[in-house]
Amino acid sequence: MGKNRFRFVFPIILFLSFPLVFSGCSGSKGPEEEALIIPADSPALPARGYFKGILPIPAAGQGIADAYAQASLSAEFVPVWESGVGASGFWDYAGALKSGSLLQSLIRGNGMFPIVNFSFIDKNSAGSLTLKSPADLPDATLSDTAWREAYKKAVLDAVRAVRPRYLSVGNEVNRWYEQYGATDNNSNGFQHFVSLYEEIYDAVKNLSPDTIVFCVFAREIVDELREADLGALEMFDPARLDLLVFTSYPHSVRKDKAGAVLAHPHNRPSDIPDDYYARALTYAAGKPFGFSEIAWPSLDFYGGEQSQADFLSEVTGRLTRNQGADLRLLGWPWLSDLDANDAIGLIRRDGTEKLGYQAWKNL
Repeated sequence: MGKNRFRFVFPIILFLSFPLVFSGCSGSKGPEEEALIIPADSPALPARGYFKGILPIPAAGQGIADAYAQASLSAEFVPVWESGVGASGFWDYAGALKSGSLLQSLIRGNGMFPIVNFSFIDKNSAGSLTLKSPADLPDATLSDTAWREAYKKAVLDAVRAVRPRYLSVGNEVNRWYEQYGATDNNSNGFQHFVSLYEEIYDAVKNLSPDTIVFCVFAREIVDELREADLGALEMFDPARLDLLVFTSYPHSVRKDKAGAVLAHPHNRPSDIPDDYYARALTYAAGKPFGFSEIAWPSLDFYGGEQSQADFLSEVTGRLTRNQGADLRLLGWPWLSDLDANDAIGLIRRDGTEKLGYQAWKNL
């Protein structure tokens, strides 16, 4: 459920600059062509067959640098967000990425790679989803040409600034689909994002062919305690999804789509049906599969630390690879609990390791 609660990346900014090289025909004054970009990251797939990632939230009294170093001992990637590098939104994200040290020192300096995440979704005080937009486009919609060009430019600027191998162009995008639908007369209809995503995909591939481009879907609508509608996946061209990636918090599933309480909610990892994730594969058969965020809490109600550890085994076996999924990314939301009331971290706020952290290290 990658909303604002996932933006606890610390504002340490990357400074990484390199010259843009242009080429043109000798003796010609025709349009200059930008040289192809090679991603700065070239991670080798671990023997386990998938990359692990985590947001290195430090425990109480632990320094940020130490948390990143600790995370690197058992993870290969770190998610990066606009707010995590001090950006106001997508429109100044590239500049914030370029001007700080997060990517270069803490992520790449520890042998990890970033997943650069964009989002076009905001939320108002009433809880409704709204469009993120710069101040000069206050009333923009998804069909607005100026807004679309600004979003596309921001993504391409980020590719130029930090040369990511992995790039997400939208987060939990099917939440927008559930609120706005995809009717022809709706200027915020989801079809407008799909067409923009495909434009951006093609533009990124023309600039950096080896960048892996995707958008992220929510497997659950967490604040409504139910599974998400996966119908939005049918609107995408599978050839323009390099990965099929989800956020997932399956313990949140307590109701059906009509709002009725389920007779058998997900109280334990063993309650999750075998095909819970495999159902999504029908929309993009053969695509590599992954999770940008996936978690089970260590709360006693959900089976405590043992269930958190069991979930890691289930989600890398019975629920994915045993169903034929080509698992490539396994991203846990954060390393240590955010506070004394949190239970998603693999380490308690006081620095005590949970059983889930042992399971994570042993994967």
